[in-house]
Amino acid sequence: MPVEKVEAKGLLFDMDGTLISSTAALSAVWVEFCQQYDMDLDDLLKNSHGKRTVENLKERLPELSDEKANAEAVRFEERIIEISDENRAKANEEPTSEDPKGTIVGLPGVKELLTQINAGANQGDRGSGWAIVTSATGDYARRAFLSTGVAPEPKVFISSDDVTAGKPHPQPYQTGAKVSNFDIKDTIVVEDAPAGVLSGKRAGARVLGLKTTHDGRRMWENGADWVVQDLSKVSAAWEGNKLILTIDSEEKPKDL
Repeated sequence: MPVEKVEAKGLLFDMDGTLISSTAALSAVWVEFCQQYDMDLDDLLKNSHGKRTVENLKERLPELSDEKANAEAVRFEERIIEISDENRAKANEEPTSEDPKGTIVGLPGVKELLTQINAGANQGDRGSGWAIVTSATGDYARRAFLSTGVAPEPKVFISSDDVTAGKPHPQPYQTGAKVSNFDIKDTIVVEDAPAGVLSGKRAGARVLGLKTTHDGRRMWENGADWVVQDLSKVSAAWEGNKLILTIDSEEKPKDL
């Protein structure tokens, strides 16, 4: 597929696996929870990504009350931050030019793309240009995002606290578009998880799939309109009140 230029009024980004990565710290916390609750670690690592933590817990631990499940979801996310901070502190004792292992980090191309969008946003009749729509809880998500330094917090930050149904339900992205004042048909959702791709498509948006956590075929199978390795394959510039994205997408498999 040749490089394509695409218009959009705004972008709705998933967070973990799309803008930032907490994979190492998150996996360590799942190990702890699987030991405590006797859950299947392989199942969780393969099938939990993109869904709200509370839903992942309730699917596998139906005996938990809603109150307990919500409390454990908060504890789970707090541990991710704790482990990341611990690893960053250790790395600071022996600094290198690389991101410390086991910490929350920004993904390739993210800082550059968000800088391009922010540079011309909120001028004249332009909006902010982007928002975050994450399955994580609000407090954790903001702390995790800001810890990477990829960009200031966006004006609209939709978390699991703001919806009653998580991805792959369309509600998260419908909510993100509504609060951002984006027409969903003029919006591009950016996702790395099959559940998130489905959520964006069901909401009525176009979807850009990333291969940061899943292979490209799964993105295409779930309805992605474009698939790239990561956001280093995407750039943005403002023209009037619209964003023009340049997307260097891979070819869609011919059998799909």
